[in-house]
Amino acid sequence: MSTRHATRYPALFLPAAVSLLLAAPLQGIAGEPTDTTDTTDTTDAASDRHALGTVKVSGARNTSLAGELPTGTVVIDREAIDSLPATNLADLLDTVGGLQSSRLYGINGSNASVDLLGFGATGNQNTLILLNGRRLSNIDLTTPELAGIPLAAIERIEVLPGAGAALYGNGAVGGVVNIVTRRSYRNSAGLEINSGSYNSLGGNGYATGNHGNLSGAVALSTLDSDGYRDNNALRNDSAFADLRYQQDRVEAYFTANGTRQSQGLPGGRDPMEFNNDPQGADTPDDDAEQESYWLMPGLRIAMAGNTALTLDASRRRQTQEYRYPSSGFNGESVVDSYSFTPKLEGQTATGSAVHNWTLGMDLHEYDYTSRTNFGDRELEQSQRAWYLHNLVSLTPKLSVSAGARQLESTLSGEGADKEQDGEMYEGGIRYTFTGNLALFAGAQRSVRIANVDELSPFNPPVDPQTGHSYTTGASWSQGRQHSTLTFWRAEIDNEIVYDPIAFANRNLDDRTVHKGVSINSRWRLDKDITFTANASAQQARFDGGPFNGNDVPLVPEHTMELIADWQALSWLSAQISHRYVGDRHYDGDVDNEYRKLDHYRTTDLQLTARYRKLYLKAGVYNLEDNVNADYGNYNPGSSNAVLYPLPERHYRVALGMEL
Repeated sequence: MSTRHATRYPALFLPAAVSLLLAAPLQGIAGEPTDTTDTTDTTDAASDRHALGTVKVSGARNTSLAGELPTGTVVIDREAIDSLPATNLADLLDTVGGLQSSRLYGINGSNASVDLLGFGATGNQNTLILLNGRRLSNIDLTTPELAGIPLAAIERIEVLPGAGAALYGNGAVGGVVNIVTRRSYRNSAGLEINSGSYNSLGGNGYATGNHGNLSGAVALSTLDSDGYRDNNALRNDSAFADLRYQQDRVEAYFTANGTRQSQGLPGGRDPMEFNNDPQGADTPDDDAEQESYWLMPGLRIAMAGNTALTLDASRRRQTQEYRYPSSGFNGESVVDSYSFTPKLEGQTATGSAVHNWTLGMDLHEYDYTSRTNFGDRELEQSQRAWYLHNLVSLTPKLSVSAGARQLESTLSGEGADKEQDGEMYEGGIRYTFTGNLALFAGAQRSVRIANVDELSPFNPPVDPQTGHSYTTGASWSQGRQHSTLTFWRAEIDNEIVYDPIAFANRNLDDRTVHKGVSINSRWRLDKDITFTANASAQQARFDGGPFNGNDVPLVPEHTMELIADWQALSWLSAQISHRYVGDRHYDGDVDNEYRKLDHYRTTDLQLTARYRKLYLKAGVYNLEDNVNADYGNYNPGSSNAVLYPLPERHYRVALGMEL
C-alpha cells in the first residue's frame, strides 16, 4: 500500500502514550496517601492469577476473563459510570476510544448504533453486543435496544476490541461489548423525576435488596418528549428486573426486560435545510412503534475439581410497526428468538502452568415474520456452534490464550434452505512486567453470517463474511488509575455491504482494510479530581477493485473524549466532557466523490448537589450550540445528500432521592 494510504496518528497520542509509561508517579505528585491495597506489586497479583482458585468466567457476572485476555480490554466500572455526565447507555459507550455510538433520532440513546474499529454503516452488524455474556444483537438490521437497561443495574461494561470471535461467535468482527449487571444487591431504593428541553418529562425508580441468599432489583423508567425536530416526538417506557439466588455451590439467576417505544421519524435534511432549518421535517407523517421483551434464566453449579457448569437460556420477542406515508410503505415485523447456551469451565494445572478453559455450545433459534404492503416473509433461522477456549498462565507474568469455534447456520422459508457455516479462531500472548505494565498481542479469524434482511430474495446470494484481525499494545494500572494503548489492523474479505447503485446487499469482491490506534486512560489526579482521556486515530479503506484506495463511508479518522470529574465541595460535584468527531464520508459515497460530513465538537456540563438523601442534577449539553450530524446519506444516482441533525444546545434537570 502506498504511503499516501498510511494512517496518520495525531500529536495528541504522543503525550497519551508517554503517560502510559509514566503515570505511576502521578499518585505521589498529587500528594495522596499511598493505599497498600491499590498498589499491590504486580508479581503478587500475577501470582494470584497463576495459582489455582476461582474459576474465571467468560462473560458472566463472576470473576471475568476479560481483563486477562491478550487484547486491549477497556472496562467502564461502577465508579466510572457514576462519574460520567451520561444519562443513558449509548452516552457511556460513546466515551470509549475506538468505539463510536451514532444517533439518527431521539435524546435518550434509543436506536443508537454501535461501531467498534470503524465499519461505518455496518457497525451494528460487525460489533457484537452482549448482556452478561449473552447475545443482544439482532438477526435483522435493527439495532439492539440499549435504552431499556438502567445504568443503576450495571456493574461494569467490558469492551474487547478486535477480539471475542471464538468465545462469543458470529458478528464479533470489530470486537465485543459485554454489559455486566450486578452480581448482588444491597438494600436500597431511588426515585427520580427529570425534565428538560423539547418539553421532555420523565422519571425512573428502582428498588434493590437482599435477604439471606436471595437478592434482586427492579427498575422502571419513562420518558415523554416532543423531540428536537418536527415530527420527532418520543415516548419510551421500560421495565427491568434481576433476581438471583446463591447457596453453597449453586447460583440461580433470572433477568427480564420489557420496552415500549413510539417515535416520529422526520427524515433527513438536505444541506441547505440542515443549515437554515435543522429542526424541520422532510417526512412529517412517518412514524414507528416497537415493543420488545427478553427473559434470561440461568443456573451455575460449582463442581468438583475446580470446574463449573453454566446453563443459560433466553427468550426474546420484538415487534415493530412502521408507517411511511412519504414513500407509501407500511408494515410490521416480529422476531421471536430462543437460545440455550451451556458451557463447562474449569481450572487445571499441568506442571507449573494453570489453564482457565471453557468448553461450550450455543444453540439459537429465530422466527422472523414481516408483513408489508409490498409482500410478506416468514423465515426461520437456526444457528449451532461449539467452542473451546483456553487461557494459560505459563508463569506468574506470562500467559497465552487460544480458542476455536465452529458455526453452522440454516435459513429456511424462502425456497431451498440456505446453509452457511464458518470457523473462528483467536489467540494471543500477554506479558506483565513489575510495575503493573503489560504488553499484549493477539489475532483472530472472525465470521459474520448474513442476517435475514441481507438474505432478502431481492438481493443476490450473500456468502459469509470473514475477517483477520491483529491487535497489539500495552496496558498499565495501579489502583484507580489505568491506561490502555491498542494498535489494530483488520483485513475483511467478502464484506457484506449495501450497494446504493444496485439497491441490494451483496459481498464486496475486494478486501477492506481497517487499521488504527486507540488510547483509553483514567487518572485520579488527587482525592477530588478524576481525569479521563480517550481517543482514536483510524483508517478504513477499500483494498482493490473499482474503489481501491477510497475511504469506507461514515468512519471518522479521529475521535477524542476528555472528561473531568471534580468533587468541588462535600455536597457538590461537577462533570464536564468534551468530544471531537472527525470528518467522514457520507453513507453511500463509496466513490468518495461528494464532500465529507463536517467534523464536530460538543461540550457537556453536569452539576450534582446532594443534601442527605436528596440530589439535584442540572446539565447543559452541546454548550457550543452547534448544528452537528452523526449520519448523512448520499445518493450517487441523483447526487443528492441528506443529513440527520443532532440536538443543538439543550438542558436537563433531575430531582431524586436515594434511600
